[in-house]
Amino acid sequence: MTESAWWEPSRLSGRRAALQRRTEMIRMLRPFFDARGYTEVETPALQVSPGLEPHLTAFETVAGDRSIRYLHTSPEFAMKKLLAAGMDRIWQMARVFRNGERSAKHHPEFSMVEWY
Repeated sequence: MTESAWWEPSRLSGRRAALQRRTEMIRMLRPFFDARGYTEVETPALQVSPGLEPHLTAFETVAGDRSIRYLHTSPEFAMKKLLAAGMDRIWQMARVFRNGERSAKHHPEFSMVEWY
């Protein structure tokens, strides 16, 4: 017997509760940070450097000018540049990408909330 596709109702039924919990958590993020005086930011996912975390592997891609770029493994570096430029109390929910992480509990693409 072959496993059904991820989008079929039989597969979704086991994930529906987790997806609904995720939606509830996301709905609470903006009011939580707004009440504490944070500014929501959105930093670029495509970076010129893969990052400095030796235990993480970034996805590599080629930009239109044929230069190598990397999908960020975390918004940390870009957000810290905003801090250095004078912003404070910032947060974001970012899609991040980590090549080589794949299991029942880990996916190469996921959402991360980061704040400073």
